[in-house]
Amino acid sequence: MFDRIKVAMSKGGWHALAVIIVMLLAGPEIMVSIELMAMVEVLGASTFVVMYLSGIKLFFSKVWDKYKNFEKHSFFFFPTFPVLKKMPSLIVHSIPERTVVLGLITFITVAMSIFYIQILI
Repeated sequence: MFDRIKVAMSKGGWHALAVIIVMLLAGPEIMVSIELMAMVEVLGASTFVVMYLSGIKLFFSKVWDKYKNFEKHSFFFFPTFPVLKKMPSLIVHSIPERTVVLGLITFITVAMSIFYIQILI
């Protein structure tokens, strides 16, 4: 009896039947996965990397706008390259005043706190 089952299973009909059963149980999701894998093969992974990079760029554009809003009362602007060729001294105005002042105050505060802690120890 087992010899007949072995002979029947060795034929390709069982493989086709197994594929049909899997397709019926999985439903349309298996076709979607096949389509997505084909899309990755055709378009390549670079398309998906560009998609993620565009999301990161969108996030940082909002952060950049908030930073420019924070620096709006100073002389913070980036001159274009042709303007810089005509007047190179404008590069000084691309230094963000408030950020530099906050960084300097933070540095002094941290340095003095460390110095004071070392004196106490």
